[in-house]
Amino acid sequence: MAYKLNVKGVYDRVTRSASVGGIMKRNGRWVRGLGGCIGLADPVTAELWAIYYGLKMVWERNKTNLVVFSECREAISIICNDDPEYPMVMLVDMIRMLLGETWTSMDIQPTHEDANGGANAMTGYYLGHEGGIREMDEPPEAISHLI
Repeated sequence: MAYKLNVKGVYDRVTRSASVGGIMKRNGRWVRGLGGCIGLADPVTAELWAIYYGLKMVWERNKTNLVVFSECREAISIICNDDPEYPMVMLVDMIRMLLGETWTSMDIQPTHEDANGGANAMTGYYLGHEGGIREMDEPPEAISHLI
């Protein structure tokens, strides 16, 4: 059974900050999560950071059978298509390096917002929080009912 990683990156125009969130599950149950404020980034770049941090979290735990779900088809397209002129090409290259590791099974698929509620809750919770990316064994209590 594959692990599932739902990711989300958002930019809030009011606070002028971006955040990322991700939830790794297996058999529908929480395994690990991440979230944090990443500062200023457009929505697609925020999503790319969410994918990067999520892949890194899963790979570092030796979980090599994975399906990644992202709402941002544009971010998925950027990863899959080589464009050396893309402004965040170094970030895309870091993602591709992780994807190039020896995964048992790896797939990145688009998903809909209604199927990505937990990752959405994580980004909203961490929007504006200082301190970088946090990984956690349990969901934050304030949003655990949404996950």
